[in-house]
Amino acid sequence: MKKLILVGAFIETIELAQRLKFSIAGYSDNNEKTKAQHGLTCLGDDRSIIESREELLHENLIFVTPDQPKVRERLFNEYKIAGFRFADLISEYANISDSVSMEGSSSIMVQDLVNISSNVEIGKAVRINTGANIMHDCKLGDFITIAPNAVLLGGVKVEHGAYIGANATVLPGVNIGQNAIVGAGAVVTKDVQSNITVVGVPAMVLKK
Repeated sequence: MKKLILVGAFIETIELAQRLKFSIAGYSDNNEKTKAQHGLTCLGDDRSIIESREELLHENLIFVTPDQPKVRERLFNEYKIAGFRFADLISEYANISDSVSMEGSSSIMVQDLVNISSNVEIGKAVRINTGANIMHDCKLGDFITIAPNAVLLGGVKVEHGAYIGANATVLPGVNIGQNAIVGAGAVVTKDVQSNITVVGVPAMVLKK
């Protein structure tokens, strides 16, 4: 059984990892409620785990759990520099085309009831939450988050660090720029520039 250290101990991540037959060696988030519910061992903060890497590296994989792209990217890079290897958590209840490319990616999470269609490219440390629908020929950059029930129609490109909110729909061929945020329930009909937040139907700029 593969051993896993969680960077942040979120309930849904714990349950998915256990279902995928990972043995959770511990976590870096000192959350007493989580610890009490799941009997997990807190290994300290991120610095103490990285400082203990010689004893932890050999047997354990790392999974970086935070949903916020910038936080996830920072932690991912810290553990990568320290030499840790990353696990992927991909639900057995997701429908993923054989033509999907995850080459070179790591620390990906795909939750239950996700559909990923043909010729989709997925970068590293991407989060695709429950019920999301990613249609053909989409390209997902590194460290993006797709919230529950979001829909990306054919040929959508989502760049590094962007966040697509719950129940949002991105129409075919639209590009979502780096670090952009698409609000929950938005319908995106045209390209979204980097570092922009859009909301509404059709989606309009809320702020830069």
